[in-house]
Amino acid sequence: MNKNMKTNLHIGGSLEKAEKGDVELPVIPMLKEAANLTIKNYVTFFPALLGLFLAQLAILLFALKVQLGDPMVFFNAVITGTDLTDGILKAGYLANYASDILSAPLYVSVCWMALNHAVGLPSKPSQLVKGFSFAAAAIITALLTSAIQGLGNALFPIIGILLSMCFGFAIILIFEKRLSPIVAIKTSTIATLRKLMPITAVYLVVVFFFVISFATAGLGLFWALPFFFNVKAVMYRNMFGITLNVVKLPDDSTEQDNNQQAL
Repeated sequence: MNKNMKTNLHIGGSLEKAEKGDVELPVIPMLKEAANLTIKNYVTFFPALLGLFLAQLAILLFALKVQLGDPMVFFNAVITGTDLTDGILKAGYLANYASDILSAPLYVSVCWMALNHAVGLPSKPSQLVKGFSFAAAAIITALLTSAIQGLGNALFPIIGILLSMCFGFAIILIFEKRLSPIVAIKTSTIATLRKLMPITAVYLVVVFFFVISFATAGLGLFWALPFFFNVKAVMYRNMFGITLNVVKLPDDSTEQDNNQQAL
């Protein structure tokens, strides 16, 4: 009786190379590839991003309601600039913090889908629940990184921005490499600092797209959000590599899938 045979196929860099800085991050080619991936997978990817956004918004509004009684108290104060007390600012900060933490499993799922794109695999909106198997680790990582970034921002805003970049790959390393939160944060930081210039250049382009989004009343987000996740996935692949499970079926056909997807 024939049995399925499973082997691993590694694409891109590796943990060891990333920590040594022995990887190539060509800025223009990565941006072009991410743009092409965004166009190619837009129809299936954007609904998942919309789901993530709505979940974060719901958590944000609920947290504001719990603290202020009415979320509009916060938004009216921010828009008008009146009655913007320390209490209201603190409520907004805590609500945003809660939104980032509690939506971490969905964020994992979106990153998961983007990794599929980076290795030529399709994604489906239903994969938005994939990240829940890593919910605990994702939430712990989000708690740690958000707390450290908050401290950095309090000391000096540029420090908070640098920390945000350094921690950018941590949550992906948890589910793709199965690293613990502490090790993932450390690895992401070291690898980012080794290639700080090209990574900064890429993020500056992403920031430019987000600025345009605000200038177009948010319409630009329809492009900026999927592009951000895809370009991060391309950088991750080049730095750390992505491992695929290759299954050879009895009829000699071959099925490839990302190593986090069910086979």
